Amino acid sequence: MATRETQVTCPAGAIVGTSDGQVRSFHSIPYAHVPAPFDAPEPSPMGLLIDATSPEHGTNRLSIATPEGARRNDDLPVLVYIHGGRFEEGSHTDTYSNAEGFAREGFVHVRVGYRLKFPGMLPFADDASYEYRAVQDCATALTWIQRNIEAFGGDPTNVTLVGHSAGADITLWLARRDHFKGEFRRAVAASPVFPRRSFASRKWAARGALGTPLLRGELNALAARNPKRLTRAYGRFRTQYLTDIALGPYPFDAGALADVPLVVTSTRDEFMPTGRPFDRAKVGKPAARVMARHMGVAKGKAREYLEHAATMDPRAVGGRLISDAMCRRWVDDIAEGAPGALWQAELYPTENRPAYHSKELTPAFTIGTGLNAWLTRFARTSEVGWRAYAEGRAVMRVRLDGTGAEEVTDPLGYLRGVFAPVD
Repeated sequence: MATRETQVTCPAGAIVGTSDGQVRSFHSIPYAHVPAPFDAPEPSPMGLLIDATSPEHGTNRLSIATPEGARRNDDLPVLVYIHGGRFEEGSHTDTYSNAEGFAREGFVHVRVGYRLKFPGMLPFADDASYEYRAVQDCATALTWIQRNIEAFGGDPTNVTLVGHSAGADITLWLARRDHFKGEFRRAVAASPVFPRRSFASRKWAARGALGTPLLRGELNALAARNPKRLTRAYGRFRTQYLTDIALGPYPFDAGALADVPLVVTSTRDEFMPTGRPFDRAKVGKPAARVMARHMGVAKGKAREYLEHAATMDPRAVGGRLISDAMCRRWVDDIAEGAPGALWQAELYPTENRPAYHSKELTPAFTIGTGLNAWLTRFARTSEVGWRAYAEGRAVMRVRLDGTGAEEVTDPLGYLRGVFAPVD
């Protein structure tokens, strides 16, 4: 389909994008100025001429898709997507969130990039409590959206924040009372994956991998002098934490969340493939017993937990432990502790699609599918179509293709009290 140039004028400046006649696309707009890789973000200058006609890789950028006819005061719902990737990979240029499809359905769709690896997540002694540069990046993007999205036809008072995996971590962190600024109305946290241990317990590994003091000035100088060394150092560091997220916001406390309407989801078999070598060798349960304490299972809880895991799938006990320890335990913590309105969903496999981590993304963002229906409804109205978790721990269980939906009671209750801090 032929495209032409189109322009939007807003406080950020004159932003030049493209139009295919149905959707206007604005790629890789800078929303922040970052003086150096390990510095806090600063708001991007206003009043610029911005070429947003093609995607460009870069962290502190965002991309916008909006209906062709959308103009100021149309007050279209805004969906902001924060990608996952273990804080190691992913980009605002990723296309699986189907920005154009949402725009054709009357949304303004925004994809946000943020700093990854050490620049995004390595904490310093002089950082404010619970501050991470990746989170600060996304907070800066939300402020940019508040100031500029009306020019694209969006309603700044009707913003839904959607994050997956590491992006779900950022979404939840932005929803903390000490971070929340009212710049989004509701949120979706899909398969959050928080680290089990603090950075303090991992500082030795980071220092050894980098070969330099963990000081902002030292690391900014290293990034300027030898950025490839910084990348290689992260690679060495993360090999120490193959069954955990190497860096991430810590410690997570659901009770610290603001009163924000929230949907939290998990897939049934999140990280089953990670435990497959043990399970295929028919040593999954013994291996899980050995790994249990390392994976955060509290003292005296391993036997009961492993017996329950074996009843769920006796051929995949190792994969079940990894899935529960890395992701599903956090989903239960959030449901139990969040102070605001909350809905939970557990996503099951179909005949042709396993319910592994990330496998829900394509159906959730494909317009017109079963999973997409609740997401678009929630983003428009704050309604999801099933009972809130507080009503008897009600959870919607549904296949990835949106079929077989049924309300179940407390499916993650077997995880409650099983995992404990390990630092």
